[in-house]
Amino acid sequence: MTFINSYNFCQVGGLLKCWRGLFIKLFKRKTSSSAESYKEQNRTRLIGLLNQIKSSKNPDGWKHMGSYAVGGLLSVGFSKTDRYLLVVSSQGRGIVDLESGKKVARDETAYEGLSDNSMYCQGIGPIGDELVALSTYSGGGLPQSNSAGESLELVAPEWPEYDLVLCQNYKSALVPGNQTFCTKIYKEHVRAFGFSWCGNYIVSACGSDFDLWQRVEKL
Repeated sequence: MTFINSYNFCQVGGLLKCWRGLFIKLFKRKTSSSAESYKEQNRTRLIGLLNQIKSSKNPDGWKHMGSYAVGGLLSVGFSKTDRYLLVVSSQGRGIVDLESGKKVARDETAYEGLSDNSMYCQGIGPIGDELVALSTYSGGGLPQSNSAGESLELVAPEWPEYDLVLCQNYKSALVPGNQTFCTKIYKEHVRAFGFSWCGNYIVSACGSDFDLWQRVEKL
């Protein structure tokens, strides 16, 4: 009868442990390589979908109202009670009439009226009694869709530049076959964007300017 002494047993155990460790390393390397390959393929696929989307300042059913230069722009927010946009910057607060596109009120105190978390700001002029919810680089809240089945999607295949995409008829820019229902309307390092609460206006802003759009047929 052959006996395996403790020395031989330790040798066999060590060999098994070594092979087990090598197998785990090889498996992890293969899994990691497969995951990276899938990620790259998926990224290429999504960029291909985005490249099919047209660019226009005037997408179907919308009118571009203009681009407005504002140095040190921090945030923007729509009034919930009237047709005004509040703009907050290092130059103070400004109010834009959404029907005419004209500035109708202004103060010159930097970041005046902001809440501690910069998510709200006290209005001025025609909305002086309203605390306005803001969209800003740190978050905030403006609607990203409206009752007409339109939505805004922010994508960044060429970061740090972003594309703001208007999607219509309940479609999405990243779903195959939906690209003809989508339009790239703004390209910048986007700081804030969203619909007005009524769904008839869109704003998009970076650190130096903002753009406005108006729906041709009001909801």
